[in-house]
Amino acid sequence: MMGAVSAPIGRAATLVATLVVAVLVLASCSQVVSGSAQPTPAAASAPATRAIAAQADPPGRVADATTRALQDFWRAELPAAFGREWRDISTFIPVEVQDPAAPPPPCVNRTADVADQAFYCPAADVVAWDADGLIPALHERFGPVGVAVVLAHEVGHAVQNRLGVDAEQSRDPQRFPTILLESMADCYAGAALARFAEEPVAGLPVGLQERDRAMQALVGFRDPIGVAASDESAHGNAFDRVSAFQDGWNEGATLCAGMTIDNRPFTQRRFASEADLARAGNLPLRELLAFVERDAAEFFGGLAPGWDPPQLSTGGACPVPELAAQGPAAYCRDDGGVAVDVAALEGLHDEVGDFAAATVVAGRYGLAMLDAGGQSPVGRPAGAATTCLTGAYTGRLFDAADGFQLSPGDLDEAVQVLLAADWVARDAAGVSDPADHGFERIGRFRTGLLEGPGACG
Repeated sequence: MMGAVSAPIGRAATLVATLVVAVLVLASCSQVVSGSAQPTPAAASAPATRAIAAQADPPGRVADATTRALQDFWRAELPAAFGREWRDISTFIPVEVQDPAAPPPPCVNRTADVADQAFYCPAADVVAWDADGLIPALHERFGPVGVAVVLAHEVGHAVQNRLGVDAEQSRDPQRFPTILLESMADCYAGAALARFAEEPVAGLPVGLQERDRAMQALVGFRDPIGVAASDESAHGNAFDRVSAFQDGWNEGATLCAGMTIDNRPFTQRRFASEADLARAGNLPLRELLAFVERDAAEFFGGLAPGWDPPQLSTGGACPVPELAAQGPAAYCRDDGGVAVDVAALEGLHDEVGDFAAATVVAGRYGLAMLDAGGQSPVGRPAGAATTCLTGAYTGRLFDAADGFQLSPGDLDEAVQVLLAADWVARDAAGVSDPADHGFERIGRFRTGLLEGPGACG
């Protein structure tokens, strides 16, 4: 019988604790209202005003720099991508929600309605945001890029307005549900921030680490679990929102404008049963591991005919440091086994969700399968293929006929662990590609999920 793994618990638990802090920060963000504000009678005829004056506080300065950079970007991009001249947004308004004497911006009745919010109102051509709460909080948690991605999303709605999408939605709302408009705005935000990475804006650093932070900020604005993609108010789960951002970053604004309900898959769903709702989509860890052990063995075993996938254990023939280097779950080359650090997975399960733990364990089965199939489990290609295969395994669970199925929130949990840690992308030596970030890991996971294991190389 395999012995218990003791040393990995300390290291993996520390990494889990770091991840948990990041996830709890994301969960504390408020929902951004995007393009849903309606004009008050006074707002409908409000005169255009100059863009915001420079703000004295650091978050305010970032907001000022972002709005100016976004206007510059779209002045060049709209003609280049769509053959249309850009009309500057009439007004950018930082709302002092904590000042009882501050007047409300156009399209809302009370200043308090803007608390923890940002929005674009097409009727008044206004982008407004909470300058006292939301913007400072984003700046503190994610740095300047947290501010930038939210404002870029709202300006993305202004792009839709200038391209006639708002008018088309009025004529045929079923073709342009809210969740599609939100994905398009996330995509436009990705396109803008990609340009800022290529052509730096003073006071607004956008590098590879900042790109991940922008995605983390979007995770914080995901829909509550259990909201279906078809719901009128749906904005998107974390997986769909960061996917749209990635598409904009990689492909540019023309792809964003071409999104439709026919070519854009949305993955969020309602709870399938009262029992799943009661447990918020989470199985107890031991039950979860039993399902993953069975389902992962069946899925990955089918990819390597003749291979007998291992059962989960808490140790194996490999030295403890070698197992520990891979994180809360590990593949042992010496005996072909998959070992789990139960204490570390328990922390990940309790604070992030059950599928965060399942994602990490499934990745080790993918690595074991590569080795069994004659591919090296060590090196950068192994980590890249493993991440993709983990996505393919996850895609299998969407409509599984019986047993373990995806619950609402599961994909969000996978996104969070892929953004915050490189465990799934580590090879059998515990090493991941230093050039990779959460952006790349989610991209590979998404390829596997949407295209299947044949796309994993």
